[in-house]
Amino acid sequence: MLGEEKPSSLLPWSSPTKHTPHSRTDMAIRGEKTEMEIKLERDGNINALQRYRYLTWRKNAIHPEVSYALLDTEQSLREVVQEEISIKEGNATPGVDAQERLRILNTKYWLLSQRWWFCRSDLEDIQLRAFKLWRSHPQWYMHRALVEECAGRQGCCARGCGCCLNRKMLPSRSLGVGHCTLECACCRRARGFEVSPTDKKLLKEQFKNAVQERGYRITRYRQVSIFGLVGDSREDPFDMIDAPPSYHQIENKGKGMEALLDWVQANVWGPDSPRLKGCVGLDPRSPGDVE
Repeated sequence: MLGEEKPSSLLPWSSPTKHTPHSRTDMAIRGEKTEMEIKLERDGNINALQRYRYLTWRKNAIHPEVSYALLDTEQSLREVVQEEISIKEGNATPGVDAQERLRILNTKYWLLSQRWWFCRSDLEDIQLRAFKLWRSHPQWYMHRALVEECAGRQGCCARGCGCCLNRKMLPSRSLGVGHCTLECACCRRARGFEVSPTDKKLLKEQFKNAVQERGYRITRYRQVSIFGLVGDSREDPFDMIDAPPSYHQIENKGKGMEALLDWVQANVWGPDSPRLKGCVGLDPRSPGDVE
């Protein structure tokens, strides 16, 4: 009877390895949320979550220019959509074939939408997660800071006509949502004159230059457009989506532009506004913003 065989010395033998538990961090692959993001999501603190994402991204950003390219593309998309609406409302530029111009704009929108998707897909992972969360709200562009920006440029938010919130656009033009551009027909009627092609080109180049130079204005614009964040505010970004009182409500109260300015002061920079809560001693006339 053969005795129990022993493993050959030529074939080292060992017992099967035991399963070693791994932490989520050990098993993480590119594109997954960090432990801190998961914790902040669980806590329900959207402002802290987006701030963490912004600060982490800014510290480690490899291609910060992509987000600026995205904003520039979105501005061009708005121009196309607003010009289309203007033409369809019978406000085509004299001497221009409306149908031919619409055909050109349709092609331009398609090309810009391709560029938009490329830029969006090229956002770095943590920035993309912040972008997707913020843009999940269909009216993200009505953030108080963006409303203030539109009002300051004498766009429709300065008149309370409601065009920015209720622009008549097709679902297929959803990438063109946002505030007024030089192609807004309502703004053209309100100012009472047509901006010349030369001046349009100059103003558009100024915006593109601001994007390329990455000054304070465009940096703040990026914060709120991509992350939903503004300086001096710990409020949930989604709670800062608002709309100014309608023009008719203002007129009925007999206050005109004064009422709109009162709304901006109270909701954006006023001492009791959500933006300034907890910021003791901060002068609302000199708002500080995260870089």
